Amino acid sequence: MEGQHADLVYSIVVLLTPLEETRVQATVGGQAHAAFLSTVRAADPALAGALHMPNMPTRPFTVSALQGVPPARDGWVQLSPEQTYWLRFTVLYPPIYQRFMARFLESEGRPVIRLGQARLLIREILVTPGSHRWAGYSSWPELVSEARPVEEVALEFASPTAFSFGQKAWGKKIVVLPEPELVFGSLVRSWNLLAPERLGLDRRELMGYVEEHVVVKRIEGLRTQMLRFRRALQVGFVGRVMYGLMGEDRQMRCQLDALSGLAFYSGVGMKTSMGMGQVRRGGVRK
Repeated sequence: MEGQHADLVYSIVVLLTPLEETRVQATVGGQAHAAFLSTVRAADPALAGALHMPNMPTRPFTVSALQGVPPARDGWVQLSPEQTYWLRFTVLYPPIYQRFMARFLESEGRPVIRLGQARLLIREILVTPGSHRWAGYSSWPELVSEARPVEEVALEFASPTAFSFGQKAWGKKIVVLPEPELVFGSLVRSWNLLAPERLGLDRRELMGYVEEHVVVKRIEGLRTQMLRFRRALQVGFVGRVMYGLMGEDRQMRCQLDALSGLAFYSGVGMKTSMGMGQVRRGGVRK
């Protein structure tokens, strides 16, 4: 049983109500990131410190922006104690999930999350599949065993998604297009860094298939969207994309289907621990 738990991945939706009329910055990815680490730190300071280390190749969690909020005015959104909002956290390393949940189960009184100066009461934590469209859990072996040799993969990019190619002489190079090589390249990288070693994928072989045989078949609602972080604005794309897997290779198609399932938990692209790259399967109408 312990080995099975070690393979689990989680998507946690936290329902929140502010304790009083308040406001938060329109983009709270950084604040939600801080709130997540603060929660883990209260249960395990060493783990939180490790998760906060700079230059990690990929972080084993993602954080959404605050959802259900009204339109922003002058960079701020107003929150009412009569309304319910939600945050989403995904966890791809089970000890993080255990510490995160323990913090609320063991806390005295009604647990609160802080977003900047705003205090929000946690009304409910949803993890069970079906309890919320963004909640659920799976395991690495399930992602593999449930994969099918599909001919198409549909992905909904629900928050701004972008890919970083590092610092150039003229500035940071960022690409904001859902190109198959970028999307699946991001996913196979996350898979090989986070999945059990026994389930590792041959990146070169898989990306060779993607470059030769995967095409964009359909796009819906694709547009750029800006996120404001503490120091700068960041552009990304949102929308729905259908990828066609044109080469008849059962193994490669199964692997890409498994990666599309991982996208729900790992996110895609840069700054997934700050609200970017929230993705789920489906969303493209035929």
